[in-house]
Order: sequence, then C-alpha cells, then structure tokens
Amino acid sequence: MENKIAIKEPFSDQYTLMIDADIKGVNAYMKSRSQIRWNFNVLEVREGFIEVKLFQLDHVLLETNNPLIKEIAQLTQAMSRMYNELHLTINAEGKIIDILNRDIILSKWKHTRAEMERIAEANPDLKNVIVLNDDIFNNKAKLIQVIQISEFFLMYFNKVYGHKVPELFKDTSPNFFNTANVNWAYKIKNLDNPLLTSDETVVEMTAEPATALGGIGFYNRAYGQFANLIDISKLDTSLQEKGIYRFHKESGRLIEASLTREEIADPENLYNKMRYTLYNEEIFKYKMLSHEGSVSQ
Repeated sequence: MENKIAIKEPFSDQYTLMIDADIKGVNAYMKSRSQIRWNFNVLEVREGFIEVKLFQLDHVLLETNNPLIKEIAQLTQAMSRMYNELHLTINAEGKIIDILNRDIILSKWKHTRAEMERIAEANPDLKNVIVLNDDIFNNKAKLIQVIQISEFFLMYFNKVYGHKVPELFKDTSPNFFNTANVNWAYKIKNLDNPLLTSDETVVEMTAEPATALGGIGFYNRAYGQFANLIDISKLDTSLQEKGIYRFHKESGRLIEASLTREEIADPENLYNKMRYTLYNEEIFKYKMLSHEGSVSQ
C-alpha cells in the first residue's frame, strides 16, 4: 500500500456494522445496539475518482432501554429505503463527487412522499418531515451531504483514506453531540501485529481537540440546550476519538475496523459514547461461528 491508504483496484465485499450507543443528556438516558449490513462494490478506479455502488441489506435495532429510540428507529428505517441503493463517484478520501442514480432516489421519495401525505393530516409532525426531506431531495448538494454523514461513510472512510502513514493533520468538524465545531488534531500511524499476513496492514487513527475548546463560548454552543438543567459554566469536556483499521494492501479494501468516540462533559450527567465495529463478510462469519461455539459449550 506504499505509505498512502487508498483504494487501488475494483472489489466487492459485504460489511456488517455494529453500533453501540451510550448517551446521557441530563434527564434523558439512551442506550442502544443496532446492526447495519451493506454490499459495497468498487466498479472502477481512475485518476481523480472511484465509481462505487452501495446496497443496504439490513438495518435492525437489536437492543434499547428507551421507547423513543424505537420510534426514531422505525422512522429512520422507513426513510432509509431512499438510500438503500446508491451509485456514486467518490474521491480518494471517500468524499462524494456525484450521485449517478439520483433519478431513482427521487422516484422513491415521490412514492414515499405520497404515502406520508395520506396520513399527515392526523400527524402535524409528519408534515414537517415532508418539508424537510423535500428540501434535501430537491437539492443535490444537500443530498450529497446527507449521504456523506451516513454510517457507512463515517465508518469506512473516516479521516483515513487518502492520507499517508504516518501523518499528522488538522481539520474542523462537529463535536459528537453535533452542536459545535471543533478544531481537531489527527494522528495516523502503523500498528505492528505479528498475526497479520504479509498482504495486510493495520493503522491507528487518533484525534483530540487541537486547541482549547474556547471557554464559555464553546460550552454555550455545545450544551446551551441543557442550560436550564445543568450549570454549563462548570463543565469540563473531554473529547477523543480512536480508530483501528485493517486493510488488504494490494487493493486497499477494508477488512475490519473499530471506532470509539467519546464526549464527556459531565461523567454523571452529560456524555456521548459511541462505539462502531465493522467486519467484512469473512470476518463476520468467523465471529458468528466463534460466538455459536462458545454458547454451545
């Protein structure tokens, strides 16, 4: 793979993502586990762009402690059918350049919109959902942005592809509550693993704020919605991210990965802890067989 992480040749693989969420918002506590499966096909690799197709196979909420999450999951799953088949061009970093099957996505939205309108009279909130999604589907840039922040692109390409190893760099992106921008410092390095075959490599990506979080200004932006429940002037936020990625050297294909994101403003009352674990089909089947073996013993 030389010293740059890149997709170098076409391939096809299936991936399973496990998402474990542990979020406390003062008087609201949400814990959940969900699973998403995709088929990812790299069709062509050219100078300047990569043509891919992405098919979502399944999206299941496995566990939760909060009925509200079940309602949100049902709505999310209903809307996700618009995005369950994507034909895209992306750059070396995994940033979307173009949506090649936008006509199909718009056709799906047209049918879903008609269904939603039939029941919207009894549910005013549904009218707002229709207006919001109309704005997204009729604006190509906004549609690209929505797809870009989806779970697959977050996990597969997150600040790793297109970068050299080792590398230090900075970027600006939101905190994990998605309420305030943060200047992040990223570090990518190789990890030695004697169990790997010669055609594989593992890298570690870590991130933390590049500068101080900005005093009361950051805290007002990040946690202002909790100001009537907690004294935000006394918060002392810890932000960190860590990912480990295992690649096939020759193709640049991702084999498995884990990503942990933590934002702890108050260890008891206000935090966001997310863990993502991605396996390709071969690793996922091995994990399932190992689990079945341990249960039957």
